[in-house]
Amino acid sequence: MQSSSPDDPALSLLTPIGASYYMRAKALSPEHYQELMDRGWRRSGTLLYLPDVSRSCCPHYTIRLPAAEFKPSRDQRQALNRWNRYVLGEKYVKEVEKKFPKTKEEKKRLNNSFDLLSTINESEETNLKPGITPEHTLSVTIEPDRFTEEKFALFDNYQRHVHHEGDGDVSRPGFKRFLCGSPLSRRTDSNGKRLGSYHQCYRVNGRLIAMAVLDLLPHAVSGVYFIYHSDFEKCSFGKLSALREAALAHEQGYQYYYMGYYIHSCKKMRYKGDYKQQYVLDYDSLSWDPLDDEMRTLMDTRKYASMSKERKRQSLQKAVEAAESEHDSEHAGVQKAKSVLKAFDEAQKPLYPSSLDAMKSGLSLLQLGMPGTLSLDEIHEHVDLDSMRVRIGGGHITEMRNIATWTSGSELDARSLKGIFAEFAAAVGPIVAKDGILDFS
Repeated sequence: MQSSSPDDPALSLLTPIGASYYMRAKALSPEHYQELMDRGWRRSGTLLYLPDVSRSCCPHYTIRLPAAEFKPSRDQRQALNRWNRYVLGEKYVKEVEKKFPKTKEEKKRLNNSFDLLSTINESEETNLKPGITPEHTLSVTIEPDRFTEEKFALFDNYQRHVHHEGDGDVSRPGFKRFLCGSPLSRRTDSNGKRLGSYHQCYRVNGRLIAMAVLDLLPHAVSGVYFIYHSDFEKCSFGKLSALREAALAHEQGYQYYYMGYYIHSCKKMRYKGDYKQQYVLDYDSLSWDPLDDEMRTLMDTRKYASMSKERKRQSLQKAVEAAESEHDSEHAGVQKAKSVLKAFDEAQKPLYPSSLDAMKSGLSLLQLGMPGTLSLDEIHEHVDLDSMRVRIGGGHITEMRNIATWTSGSELDARSLKGIFAEFAAAVGPIVAKDGILDFS
Protein backbone atom coordinates (compact mmCIF):
# COMPACT_ATOMS: atom_id res chain seq x y z
CA MET A 1 0.00 0.00 0.00
CA GLN A 2 1.11 3.53 -0.62
CA SER A 3 -0.13 6.47 1.39
CA SER A 4 -1.47 9.47 -0.46
CA SER A 5 0.89 11.56 1.66
CA PRO A 6 3.94 12.41 -0.46
CA ASP A 7 6.31 12.13 2.49
CA ASP A 8 5.00 8.75 3.62
CA PRO A 9 5.34 6.14 0.86
CA ALA A 10 4.00 2.74 1.86
CA LEU A 11 4.39 -0.29 -0.38
CA SER A 12 2.91 -3.70 0.39
CA LEU A 13 2.77 -7.17 -1.04
CA LEU A 14 -0.68 -8.72 -1.18
CA THR A 15 -1.15 -12.39 -0.32
CA PRO A 16 -4.71 -13.80 -0.36
CA ILE A 17 -4.86 -17.30 1.18
CA GLY A 18 -8.13 -19.12 0.82
CA ALA A 19 -11.01 -17.45 2.61
CA SER A 20 -8.75 -15.55 4.99
CA TYR A 21 -6.70 -12.54 4.03
CA TYR A 22 -3.09 -11.54 4.60
CA MET A 23 -0.83 -8.71 3.48
CA ARG A 24 2.92 -8.38 3.75
CA ALA A 25 3.52 -4.68 4.33
CA LYS A 26 6.71 -2.89 3.34
CA ALA A 27 5.54 0.39 4.86
CA LEU A 28 2.28 1.68 6.26
CA SER A 29 1.00 4.98 7.57
CA PRO A 30 -0.48 5.05 11.10
CA GLU A 31 -3.72 6.42 9.63
CA HIS A 32 -4.09 3.48 7.27
CA TYR A 33 -3.31 0.96 9.98
CA GLN A 34 -5.91 2.61 12.21
CA GLU A 35 -8.43 2.20 9.40
CA LEU A 36 -7.49 -1.46 9.00
CA MET A 37 -7.65 -2.20 12.74
CA ASP A 38 -11.13 -0.73 12.85
CA ARG A 39 -12.10 -3.25 10.19
CA GLY A 40 -10.69 -6.19 12.17
CA TRP A 41 -7.06 -6.36 10.97
CA ARG A 42 -3.99 -6.82 13.18
CA ARG A 43 -0.29 -7.11 12.46
CA SER A 44 2.56 -9.41 13.47
CA GLY A 45 5.81 -7.89 12.31
CA THR A 46 5.21 -6.94 8.69
CA LEU A 47 2.36 -9.45 8.26
CA LEU A 48 -1.17 -8.03 8.46
CA TYR A 49 -4.10 -10.41 8.75
CA LEU A 50 -7.91 -10.39 8.86
CA PRO A 51 -9.34 -13.54 10.52
CA ASP A 52 -12.37 -15.22 8.98
CA VAL A 53 -14.61 -15.36 12.04
CA SER A 54 -17.41 -17.21 10.22
CA ARG A 55 -15.21 -20.26 9.50
CA SER A 56 -12.92 -20.23 12.52
CA CYS A 57 -13.17 -22.72 15.37
CA CYS A 58 -12.20 -19.88 17.71
CA PRO A 59 -13.33 -16.48 16.36
CA HIS A 60 -10.96 -13.57 16.99
CA TYR A 61 -12.74 -10.36 17.97
CA THR A 62 -11.18 -6.90 17.83
CA ILE A 63 -11.77 -5.13 21.14
CA ARG A 64 -10.99 -1.66 22.44
CA LEU A 65 -11.18 0.13 25.76
CA PRO A 66 -12.18 3.83 26.01
CA ALA A 67 -9.25 4.90 28.17
CA ALA A 68 -10.99 7.82 29.89
CA GLU A 69 -13.79 5.52 31.10
CA PHE A 70 -11.50 2.79 32.46
CA LYS A 71 -11.86 2.02 36.16
CA PRO A 72 -9.26 -0.49 37.40
CA SER A 73 -10.58 -3.38 39.46
CA ARG A 74 -9.44 -4.08 42.99
CA ASP A 75 -6.87 -6.70 42.02
CA GLN A 76 -5.51 -4.43 39.28
CA ARG A 77 -5.13 -1.57 41.77
CA GLN A 78 -3.46 -3.89 44.25
CA ALA A 79 -0.94 -5.09 41.66
CA LEU A 80 0.03 -1.51 40.88
CA ASN A 81 0.29 -0.53 44.54
CA ARG A 82 2.50 -3.57 45.28
CA TRP A 83 4.80 -2.64 42.43
CA ASN A 84 5.11 0.94 43.61
CA ARG A 85 5.96 -0.19 47.14
CA TYR A 86 8.57 -2.60 45.77
CA VAL A 87 10.24 0.14 43.75
CA LEU A 88 10.05 2.82 46.42
CA GLY A 89 10.63 0.67 49.48
CA GLU A 90 9.06 0.94 52.92
CA LYS A 91 11.64 3.43 54.15
CA TYR A 92 10.85 5.85 51.33
CA VAL A 93 7.09 5.51 51.89
CA LYS A 94 7.43 6.24 55.61
CA GLU A 95 9.70 9.22 55.00
CA VAL A 96 7.20 10.68 52.52
CA GLU A 97 4.38 10.24 55.03
CA LYS A 98 6.46 12.03 57.60
CA LYS A 99 7.81 14.92 55.53
CA PHE A 100 4.82 15.41 53.23
CA PRO A 101 1.74 14.58 55.33
CA LYS A 102 -1.61 14.53 53.53
CA THR A 103 -4.52 16.69 54.62
CA LYS A 104 -7.78 15.15 55.79
CA GLU A 105 -9.37 16.12 52.49
CA GLU A 106 -6.61 14.40 50.51
CA LYS A 107 -6.88 11.24 52.60
CA LYS A 108 -10.65 11.19 52.14
CA ARG A 109 -10.32 11.64 48.40
CA LEU A 110 -7.73 8.85 48.14
CA ASN A 111 -9.91 6.49 50.18
CA ASN A 112 -12.92 7.13 47.95
CA SER A 113 -11.29 7.17 44.52
CA PHE A 114 -8.34 5.86 42.54
CA ASP A 115 -6.34 8.09 40.24
CA LEU A 116 -4.70 5.79 37.69
CA LEU A 117 -2.52 8.45 36.09
CA SER A 118 -0.93 9.67 39.30
CA THR A 119 -0.55 6.15 40.71
CA ILE A 120 1.00 4.71 37.55
CA ASN A 121 3.67 7.45 37.59
CA GLU A 122 4.19 7.57 41.35
CA SER A 123 7.31 5.41 41.53
CA GLU A 124 9.09 6.78 38.46
CA GLU A 125 12.39 8.54 39.05
CA THR A 126 11.10 11.84 37.67
CA ASN A 127 8.21 11.95 40.17
CA LEU A 128 10.06 11.23 43.41
CA LYS A 129 9.82 13.53 46.41
CA PRO A 130 12.93 15.69 46.83
CA GLY A 131 15.52 14.68 49.39
CA ILE A 132 14.29 11.09 49.84
CA THR A 133 16.06 8.12 48.25
CA PRO A 134 13.95 5.15 47.07
CA GLU A 135 15.03 1.55 47.31
CA HIS A 136 15.13 1.30 43.50
CA THR A 137 15.07 3.77 40.63
CA LEU A 138 12.47 3.22 37.92
CA SER A 139 12.40 4.83 34.50
CA VAL A 140 9.86 4.13 31.77
CA THR A 141 10.75 5.52 28.36
CA ILE A 142 9.23 5.34 24.89
CA GLU A 143 11.85 4.66 22.24
CA PRO A 144 11.87 3.85 18.50
CA ASP A 145 11.36 0.13 17.81
CA ARG A 146 14.97 -0.39 16.82
CA PHE A 147 17.06 -3.47 17.58
CA THR A 148 19.62 -3.38 20.38
CA GLU A 149 21.53 -6.18 22.08
CA GLU A 150 20.00 -5.09 25.39
CA LYS A 151 16.48 -5.63 24.03
CA PHE A 152 17.40 -8.94 22.41
CA ALA A 153 18.85 -10.26 25.69
CA LEU A 154 15.54 -9.50 27.39
CA PHE A 155 13.59 -11.18 24.57
CA ASP A 156 15.86 -14.23 24.74
CA ASN A 157 15.26 -14.60 28.48
CA TYR A 158 11.49 -14.18 28.12
CA GLN A 159 11.07 -16.66 25.27
CA ARG A 160 13.14 -19.31 27.05
CA HIS A 161 11.56 -18.97 30.50
CA VAL A 162 7.95 -18.14 29.62
CA HIS A 163 7.49 -19.95 26.29
CA HIS A 164 10.18 -22.60 26.92
CA GLU A 165 11.84 -22.06 23.54
CA GLY A 166 15.30 -23.42 22.78
CA ASP A 167 18.38 -22.32 20.86
CA GLY A 168 16.77 -23.12 17.53
CA ASP A 169 13.73 -20.97 18.29
CA VAL A 170 15.31 -17.72 19.52
CA SER A 171 17.43 -15.66 17.14
CA ARG A 172 18.36 -12.07 16.45
CA PRO A 173 16.84 -12.14 12.93
CA GLY A 174 13.60 -13.56 14.36
CA PHE A 175 13.45 -10.88 17.04
CA LYS A 176 14.06 -8.19 14.43
CA ARG A 177 11.33 -9.53 12.14
CA PHE A 178 8.82 -9.94 14.95
CA LEU A 179 9.29 -6.91 17.19
CA CYS A 180 11.63 -4.40 15.52
CA GLY A 181 11.50 -2.35 12.35
CA SER A 182 7.71 -2.20 12.04
CA PRO A 183 6.27 -1.19 8.65
CA LEU A 184 4.54 1.73 10.38
CA SER A 185 6.17 5.09 9.74
CA ARG A 186 7.11 7.11 12.84
CA ARG A 187 6.40 10.80 13.28
CA THR A 188 4.98 13.36 15.69
CA ASP A 189 1.70 15.02 14.72
CA SER A 190 0.83 18.72 15.00
CA ASN A 191 -0.34 18.21 18.59
CA GLY A 192 2.95 16.62 19.66
CA LYS A 193 1.47 13.12 19.75
CA ARG A 194 3.77 10.26 18.71
CA LEU A 195 2.57 8.07 15.86
CA GLY A 196 4.12 4.82 14.66
CA SER A 197 5.73 1.82 16.36
CA TYR A 198 7.70 2.14 19.58
CA HIS A 199 9.25 0.21 22.44
CA GLN A 200 8.14 1.21 25.94
CA CYS A 201 11.13 0.25 28.07
CA TYR A 202 11.03 -0.37 31.83
CA ARG A 203 14.39 -0.01 33.59
CA VAL A 204 15.07 -0.63 37.27
CA ASN A 205 18.39 0.64 38.55
CA GLY A 206 19.40 1.16 34.92
CA ARG A 207 18.66 -2.45 33.92
CA LEU A 208 16.10 -3.21 31.20
CA ILE A 209 13.62 -5.55 32.91
CA ALA A 210 10.53 -5.28 30.69
CA MET A 211 9.43 -3.92 27.32
CA ALA A 212 6.14 -3.28 25.57
CA VAL A 213 5.91 -3.16 21.78
CA LEU A 214 3.30 -0.52 20.96
CA ASP A 215 1.67 0.87 17.86
CA LEU A 216 0.63 4.47 18.50
CA LEU A 217 -2.13 5.48 16.10
CA PRO A 218 -4.37 8.52 15.61
CA HIS A 219 -6.90 7.25 18.16
CA ALA A 220 -5.30 4.13 19.60
CA VAL A 221 -2.55 2.71 21.74
CA SER A 222 -2.31 -0.81 20.37
CA GLY A 223 -0.45 -3.42 22.39
CA VAL A 224 1.54 -5.70 20.08
CA TYR A 225 3.66 -7.74 22.51
CA PHE A 226 5.10 -7.57 26.01
CA ILE A 227 8.22 -9.19 27.46
CA TYR A 228 9.78 -9.17 30.92
CA HIS A 229 12.77 -10.75 32.64
CA SER A 230 12.20 -13.95 34.59
CA ASP A 231 13.65 -12.27 37.71
CA PHE A 232 10.42 -10.24 37.84
CA GLU A 233 7.89 -12.93 36.96
CA LYS A 234 6.03 -12.49 40.27
CA CYS A 235 5.45 -8.77 39.78
CA SER A 236 2.17 -9.14 37.81
CA PHE A 237 3.57 -7.46 34.73
CA GLY A 238 0.56 -8.59 32.72
CA LYS A 239 -1.58 -6.26 34.81
CA LEU A 240 1.08 -3.55 35.16
CA SER A 241 1.67 -3.28 31.42
CA ALA A 242 -2.05 -3.12 30.60
CA LEU A 243 -2.59 -0.42 33.22
CA ARG A 244 0.32 1.64 31.96
CA GLU A 245 -0.76 1.32 28.34
CA ALA A 246 -4.34 2.32 29.19
CA ALA A 247 -2.94 5.27 31.14
CA LEU A 248 -0.80 6.27 28.15
CA ALA A 249 -3.87 6.23 25.89
CA HIS A 250 -5.73 8.51 28.30
CA GLU A 251 -2.88 10.81 29.25
CA GLN A 252 -1.61 11.40 25.70
CA GLY A 253 -5.03 11.69 24.07
CA TYR A 254 -5.08 8.50 22.02
CA GLN A 255 -8.63 7.83 23.26
CA TYR A 256 -8.66 4.01 23.01
CA TYR A 257 -6.52 1.13 24.20
CA TYR A 258 -6.52 -1.93 21.90
CA MET A 259 -5.40 -5.11 23.66
CA GLY A 260 -5.35 -7.33 20.59
CA TYR A 261 -7.90 -9.99 19.74
CA TYR A 262 -10.34 -11.33 22.30
CA ILE A 263 -10.91 -15.07 21.86
CA HIS A 264 -13.93 -16.00 23.93
CA SER A 265 -13.43 -19.74 23.55
CA CYS A 266 -9.88 -19.48 24.93
CA LYS A 267 -9.89 -19.16 28.72
CA LYS A 268 -6.37 -17.71 28.72
CA MET A 269 -7.64 -14.79 26.62
CA ARG A 270 -10.68 -13.95 28.72
CA TYR A 271 -8.62 -11.83 31.13
CA LYS A 272 -8.85 -9.01 28.57
CA GLY A 273 -12.50 -8.66 29.47
CA ASP A 274 -11.46 -7.77 33.03
CA TYR A 275 -10.37 -4.33 31.80
CA LYS A 276 -13.76 -2.67 31.60
CA GLN A 277 -15.60 -1.49 29.69
CA GLN A 278 -14.33 -3.24 26.58
CA TYR A 279 -16.18 -2.85 23.29
CA VAL A 280 -16.30 -5.50 20.55
CA LEU A 281 -16.10 -4.76 16.85
CA ASP A 282 -19.10 -6.05 14.91
CA TYR A 283 -17.54 -7.30 11.67
CA ASP A 284 -20.82 -6.96 9.79
CA SER A 285 -21.78 -3.41 10.72
CA LEU A 286 -18.29 -2.16 11.76
CA SER A 287 -19.93 -0.75 14.89
CA TRP A 288 -18.88 -1.38 18.50
CA ASP A 289 -20.89 -3.13 21.23
CA PRO A 290 -20.11 -3.59 24.95
CA LEU A 291 -18.42 -6.82 25.98
CA ASP A 292 -21.14 -7.49 28.56
CA ASP A 293 -23.17 -10.52 29.62
CA GLU A 294 -25.44 -10.22 26.58
CA MET A 295 -22.44 -10.27 24.25
CA ARG A 296 -20.81 -13.17 26.07
CA THR A 297 -24.03 -15.18 25.82
CA LEU A 298 -24.12 -14.47 22.10
CA MET A 299 -20.52 -15.66 21.78
CA ASP A 300 -21.46 -18.85 23.63
CA THR A 301 -24.46 -19.62 21.43
CA ARG A 302 -23.57 -18.45 17.91
CA LYS A 303 -20.85 -19.52 15.47
CA TYR A 304 -19.60 -15.95 15.75
CA ALA A 305 -21.12 -12.96 17.48
CA SER A 306 -22.62 -10.11 15.49
CA MET A 307 -24.94 -7.98 17.60
CA SER A 308 -26.29 -6.16 14.53
CA LYS A 309 -27.37 -9.45 12.96
CA GLU A 310 -28.74 -10.70 16.26
CA ARG A 311 -30.90 -7.58 16.60
CA LYS A 312 -32.13 -8.10 13.05
CA ARG A 313 -33.00 -11.71 13.83
CA GLN A 314 -34.80 -10.72 17.03
CA SER A 315 -36.82 -8.22 15.04
CA LEU A 316 -37.82 -10.89 12.53
CA GLN A 317 -38.66 -13.31 15.37
CA LYS A 318 -40.90 -10.70 16.94
CA ALA A 319 -42.65 -10.25 13.58
CA VAL A 320 -43.37 -14.00 13.53
CA GLU A 321 -44.71 -13.90 17.10
CA ALA A 322 -46.87 -10.87 16.35
CA ALA A 323 -48.34 -12.57 13.27
CA GLU A 324 -49.02 -15.76 15.25
CA SER A 325 -50.81 -13.79 17.96
CA GLU A 326 -53.29 -12.47 15.40
CA HIS A 327 -53.72 -15.42 13.02
CA ASP A 328 -53.61 -19.20 12.93
CA SER A 329 -50.43 -20.90 11.84
CA GLU A 330 -51.62 -21.43 8.25
CA HIS A 331 -52.38 -17.77 7.63
CA ALA A 332 -50.43 -16.21 4.75
CA GLY A 333 -49.06 -13.45 7.01
CA VAL A 334 -47.65 -16.00 9.45
CA GLN A 335 -46.14 -18.08 6.69
CA LYS A 336 -44.53 -15.03 5.11
CA ALA A 337 -43.00 -13.90 8.41
CA LYS A 338 -41.63 -17.40 9.02
CA SER A 339 -40.27 -17.57 5.48
CA VAL A 340 -38.42 -14.27 5.92
CA LEU A 341 -36.89 -15.47 9.21
CA LYS A 342 -35.86 -18.79 7.66
CA ALA A 343 -34.28 -17.06 4.68
CA PHE A 344 -32.35 -14.77 7.04
CA ASP A 345 -31.03 -17.76 9.02
CA GLU A 346 -30.02 -19.57 5.84
CA ALA A 347 -28.17 -16.50 4.61
CA GLN A 348 -26.01 -16.54 7.77
CA LYS A 349 -24.57 -19.96 6.96
CA PRO A 350 -21.25 -19.55 5.15
CA LEU A 351 -20.62 -21.18 1.81
CA TYR A 352 -18.07 -23.92 2.57
CA PRO A 353 -18.13 -23.67 6.40
CA SER A 354 -14.68 -25.25 6.61
CA SER A 355 -11.74 -22.90 5.99
CA LEU A 356 -9.90 -25.72 4.21
CA ASP A 357 -12.84 -26.44 1.90
CA ALA A 358 -13.26 -22.73 1.21
CA MET A 359 -9.59 -22.47 0.28
CA LYS A 360 -9.77 -25.51 -2.00
CA SER A 361 -12.93 -24.27 -3.72
CA GLY A 362 -11.02 -21.75 -5.80
CA LEU A 363 -13.85 -19.28 -5.40
CA SER A 364 -13.29 -15.58 -4.93
CA LEU A 365 -13.54 -14.01 -1.51
CA LEU A 366 -16.51 -12.10 -2.96
CA GLN A 367 -18.28 -15.38 -3.67
CA LEU A 368 -17.35 -17.08 -0.42
CA GLY A 369 -18.28 -14.12 1.77
CA MET A 370 -16.37 -13.16 4.88
CA PRO A 371 -17.43 -10.90 7.77
CA GLY A 372 -15.72 -7.54 7.62
CA THR A 373 -15.37 -7.49 3.83
CA LEU A 374 -17.25 -5.54 1.17
CA SER A 375 -19.74 -7.18 -1.17
CA LEU A 376 -19.42 -6.76 -4.92
CA ASP A 377 -22.26 -4.23 -4.89
CA GLU A 378 -20.47 -2.24 -2.17
CA ILE A 379 -17.25 -2.30 -4.19
CA HIS A 380 -19.12 -0.92 -7.21
CA GLU A 381 -20.58 1.83 -5.04
CA HIS A 382 -17.48 2.86 -3.06
CA VAL A 383 -14.37 1.79 -5.00
CA ASP A 384 -13.07 2.70 -8.43
CA LEU A 385 -11.17 -0.45 -9.34
CA ASP A 386 -9.81 1.11 -12.53
CA SER A 387 -8.05 3.82 -10.50
CA MET A 388 -6.36 1.41 -8.08
CA ARG A 389 -2.61 1.30 -8.43
CA VAL A 390 0.09 -1.31 -8.86
CA ARG A 391 3.87 -1.23 -8.57
CA ILE A 392 5.51 -3.25 -11.31
CA GLY A 393 9.07 -3.95 -12.45
CA GLY A 394 11.52 -1.11 -12.15
CA GLY A 395 9.45 0.51 -9.41
CA HIS A 396 6.97 1.97 -11.89
CA ILE A 397 3.55 2.77 -10.40
CA THR A 398 0.48 2.94 -12.61
CA GLU A 399 -3.31 2.76 -12.44
CA MET A 400 -4.90 -0.53 -13.36
CA ARG A 401 -6.76 1.01 -16.31
CA ASN A 402 -3.34 1.25 -18.01
CA ILE A 403 -2.59 -2.49 -17.74
CA ALA A 404 -3.28 -4.29 -21.04
CA THR A 405 -4.90 -7.38 -19.52
CA TRP A 406 -7.04 -5.43 -17.04
CA THR A 407 -10.31 -5.46 -19.00
CA SER A 408 -10.08 -9.16 -19.86
CA GLY A 409 -10.53 -10.32 -16.27
CA SER A 410 -13.57 -10.75 -14.05
CA GLU A 411 -14.07 -9.33 -10.58
CA LEU A 412 -15.17 -12.77 -9.43
CA ASP A 413 -12.20 -14.61 -10.91
CA ALA A 414 -9.67 -14.84 -8.07
CA ARG A 415 -6.94 -15.74 -10.57
CA SER A 416 -7.31 -12.64 -12.71
CA LEU A 417 -5.82 -9.22 -12.00
CA LYS A 418 -9.26 -7.68 -11.67
CA GLY A 419 -10.32 -10.46 -9.29
CA ILE A 420 -7.21 -9.98 -7.13
CA PHE A 421 -7.80 -6.24 -6.89
CA ALA A 422 -11.49 -6.72 -6.15
CA GLU A 423 -10.63 -9.10 -3.31
CA PHE A 424 -8.09 -6.63 -1.95
CA ALA A 425 -10.64 -3.80 -2.03
CA ALA A 426 -13.22 -6.00 -0.33
CA ALA A 427 -10.80 -6.91 2.46
CA VAL A 428 -9.27 -3.50 3.22
CA GLY A 429 -12.23 -1.21 2.55
CA PRO A 430 -12.63 1.91 0.38
CA ILE A 431 -10.02 4.18 2.02
CA VAL A 432 -7.05 1.82 1.89
CA ALA A 433 -8.16 0.52 -1.52
CA LYS A 434 -8.02 4.08 -2.86
CA ASP A 435 -4.63 4.93 -1.33
CA GLY A 436 -2.97 1.52 -1.51
CA ILE A 437 -0.50 0.17 -4.01
CA LEU A 438 -0.22 -3.56 -4.67
CA ASP A 439 3.38 -4.52 -5.23
CA PHE A 440 4.06 -7.09 -7.94
CA SER A 441 7.63 -5.97 -8.59
